[in-house]
Amino acid sequence: MTTSVFLATDYGLDDEFVGVLHAVIARLAPDARVIDLSHGIAPYDVTGGAALLARAAPHLGAGVVCAVVDPGVASARRSVALEVPGPPRYLVGPDNGLLCWAASVLGGVQRAVELTSSAVARRASTFDGRDVFAPAAARLASGDTLEALGAPLDVASLVVLADPPAASRTLDDGRQVLTGIVQWIDRFGNVQLSLPGRVLAGASTAGIVVRGVDALVHVVGAYADLEAGTPGLLCDANDAVALAVGQGSAEQHFGVAVGDQVDLVGDFGTLS
Repeated sequence: MTTSVFLATDYGLDDEFVGVLHAVIARLAPDARVIDLSHGIAPYDVTGGAALLARAAPHLGAGVVCAVVDPGVASARRSVALEVPGPPRYLVGPDNGLLCWAASVLGGVQRAVELTSSAVARRASTFDGRDVFAPAAARLASGDTLEALGAPLDVASLVVLADPPAASRTLDDGRQVLTGIVQWIDRFGNVQLSLPGRVLAGASTAGIVVRGVDALVHVVGAYADLEAGTPGLLCDANDAVALAVGQGSAEQHFGVAVGDQVDLVGDFGTLS
């Protein structure tokens, strides 16, 4: 059965880095399909990369995720391959938290190894994507066992990022205040928050407080429900609360950036 290697990096497309990863995988696993999830992760943004993988992971199917956002390349950080219930079954990358949220979405890490085999040995101190991660992903895609790639690791020793903040409190009038952060802004300017979309069930309007601006908006079911230039709230394709503007950019409308705190005020469902 043909399997896939899913690539996600902060390499961009200006240099040869991504093409070299493709070439390494094609040489070692010629029957594998290589699917590029993104190479536009912001440089060194491990948290942003982890969020991207978590969004994508449930939709990938059989194969191996190979992810590289690695500000600690050639440092003491470990190179790892993880087995999860999946699919996909394996995740390969640096042990810096990049893989942790996707692993959780896919059922949790069952086994882990440090990539120490001579088959995935480092040849240079600056390109582990080429020398370590792509070869490991290719060998797993070709049917090699996890144990063939290195020494077993205690799953509890893996680096895990803290979950994005999400909190709630109740005002004297019974309304709730939900507090989250801007977790992701897509190329259309839609602003995803670290709040589950289910909290909007039953709500028709909500107050938004961000960067000192207080606005009252409608809660809608789709982008098309917003008139051009009108802001609103909805549950996005990843089941998260998102700020949107009809045929416009919520990023520009609200003047927000990733990491900004956002408060929502209204009658919402519970976070738990």
